[in-house]
Amino acid sequence: MYNLYMYMLSLMMITILYKYLLMSLMSLEMMMMSLLAMIYLILLNMNLEYFLLFYLLFIVCEGVLGLSLLILLIRFKGLDKLNLINLMLW
Repeated sequence: MYNLYMYMLSLMMITILYKYLLMSLMSLEMMMMSLLAMIYLILLNMNLEYFLLFYLLFIVCEGVLGLSLLILLIRFKGLDKLNLINLMLW
């Protein structure tokens, strides 16, 4: 139940703080970690814990891609505020 509250809180944070890329990435990581806890509880009952490694790999790849996008955005534009940047021109 606690994981569902964390998921909903992070979803609400994404909708409120969508203007900043760093805050959106942090909210997305919080969503992934709460989903990890929910998936762990489900897979623990079925003795399929090794699927967690695949999910953790997905979380790490998503985090690395998000951070590289943030670094490129700050390097070329100088800020991470998304409402001032037209990403279609980038």
